[in-house]
Amino acid sequence: MKKLLFLLAFVGFLQTTFAQSVDEKAVKAVVVQLFDGMQKHDSTMIRTCFHPSARMQSIGMNRKSGIVELTTENSVDGFVKSIGSLPATTQIEERVLSYEISVDAEMATAWTPYEFYVNGKKSHCGVDAFQFFKTDKGWKILTIADTRRKCE
Repeated sequence: MKKLLFLLAFVGFLQTTFAQSVDEKAVKAVVVQLFDGMQKHDSTMIRTCFHPSARMQSIGMNRKSGIVELTTENSVDGFVKSIGSLPATTQIEERVLSYEISVDAEMATAWTPYEFYVNGKKSHCGVDAFQFFKTDKGWKILTIADTRRKCE
């Protein structure tokens, strides 16, 4: 009987571990799709990453006051439109340096330090903090908050 209980507990552990890794991979795939879509200026590819009620915020240095604050709050529609309307000659690339992904049921977070390049030159760096919701259509971004700073 003890062997059976151990076996059931072990199988349950493996299923939980496997499910989390599948969800973590799915969350990462959304982040990759978002940045690929940005690089391609593909509005449709970008929009499908977001939940309809998603929010975007940036934290950075106010150039006038020199104080770190919530510098911008963008709508997803405005963000998608701005990326989609970039000139074809403008190349953008957000390079993710690492991923920390946590999943609990239908909620996930991702912490992704990044470097941002425009036309091959480093523009800035920071961290993206994502919140995700698992829908019947897969993981969708609920919130992105990011930091932006000059980096060497």
